[in-house]
Amino acid sequence: MKEDKFRCHPSIIVEKTWWIISFLFFIMITDIDNVKDMVLRSDFINMILIFFGGVAFLLFILIYNTFIWYKTFISIEENTIIVQRDTINSKINTYGIKNIANINLEQNVFERIIGTYKIKIDTDSLSTANTTDIEIILSRKDAYEFKYNVEKLMKLETIEYIEKQRDKLDYNDDNENRQYNYLHDEEIDYDIVFSINDILKHCFYNFSIFGFMFSLGVFIFTLFIVTQGDEFGGTIPLLLIVITSLMSIIKFFIGDLIKYYNFSIKRLEDRLYISYGLLKKRKFTIPINRINAINIKQPIFCRIFKRYQVDISTIGVGDDESEGSQILLCSKKENFVKYINTLLPEFRVGEELILARQNKNYYKIKIAETITVTMFISLIMYIIYKLNFGINISILVGINIAVFSLLILIAYMSYITYGFHMEKENVAISQGIFYKNISIIKYKKVQYINIKKGPISSRFNLCHGEIYILASLGNEIKTIGYYDDVLFEELKNKILSIV
Repeated sequence: MKEDKFRCHPSIIVEKTWWIISFLFFIMITDIDNVKDMVLRSDFINMILIFFGGVAFLLFILIYNTFIWYKTFISIEENTIIVQRDTINSKINTYGIKNIANINLEQNVFERIIGTYKIKIDTDSLSTANTTDIEIILSRKDAYEFKYNVEKLMKLETIEYIEKQRDKLDYNDDNENRQYNYLHDEEIDYDIVFSINDILKHCFYNFSIFGFMFSLGVFIFTLFIVTQGDEFGGTIPLLLIVITSLMSIIKFFIGDLIKYYNFSIKRLEDRLYISYGLLKKRKFTIPINRINAINIKQPIFCRIFKRYQVDISTIGVGDDESEGSQILLCSKKENFVKYINTLLPEFRVGEELILARQNKNYYKIKIAETITVTMFISLIMYIIYKLNFGINISILVGINIAVFSLLILIAYMSYITYGFHMEKENVAISQGIFYKNISIIKYKKVQYINIKKGPISSRFNLCHGEIYILASLGNEIKTIGYYDDVLFEELKNKILSIV
């Protein structure tokens, strides 16, 4: 940027206010019957009051956000990014460059039309991710220049390499511009590009049966409500609910096609460059040293058809649904191994992923737990029967048998899913029941481990526990199944030996 201080692009005002416009429009549509009644009664006074009240409210929101935009400045000073707001309550946020996890570019449909980018800077903060992450909207040229300046301060190795080679290469302006553009996704020759056919296959293999059944049930229920007519209120609000439910069902089939359209990824020195998206285009830059683990995921269909997909665990990526942590879509095993070793050879993924299953005494532990739970449920069913709630005894027995069978199925699926493998620098852990997730974690990225031993497992010298890493919420805990306590002691020693 040429200026020491600069503002966001003015379009941020529209993006900050569209939600209130959408909300008012939704209120008007859902209350259309009352509007019709006022027109029929010629109640123009109330109509004028409502109209001018809505306009005044919109103007207030617009003026307020314009004032905030005009009084907010961004600057890069030495090794910090400063966001300063000089309003009635002055506010200055300072972000250290060394705490930046990654810097990403994003475009929704509106931003693509007017030629702006949303810059998202994620920081190394787990507990305060929502308050420390930065969002800036700039023009396309300024966004790339801002990203370039921040990455230089992050000591991007590729830029350092170019600067070291200036004396050896014939460096004219055109050559420097090509290097600049290459580093900023303008002309990247991606290592891996997934076609539309590949993404459609990913949609199939990643299909969630349970989520689809729930959405289908909601859709059928709302459709039933609409068919009842005026008994349940206005038709238009219910139609909106039906459309929303229908869209959620369609999303299960083509949602990933829209999200991951033209999914491309490249490893360039110490960075991963990822680009994808149809309606919302995203460009991620992820430093390799910020990756705390890779997660090889197999939903139900992936396990059946032996397909693998990969995402990463790192602070700042995947904190919310709009941020993708995916680095590989569903692929056959041979392609998956080739791709992942091209992108992240540090993790050495290969045949060693055949992990050791839990100790066979696991079954004895689970049988004891299953019997205990079944006895407790049987006692509840007996009390219900004795209280004469009018429930047939065969139904209560059926529920008890169904719960017992489900517990046995879960115990078996857990046994064949959980796994453990230690290498020189990494530990591999698989967890899940029907959905399998294999996490490969470097020992130096482990925050701490929690080892547990119950009254039954201690009789067999078995332990289980969790490994904690720095990652987005819900992805920071990796569960270890039941293994000999000697193995846990070895794991602890490997973690402690890393300086």
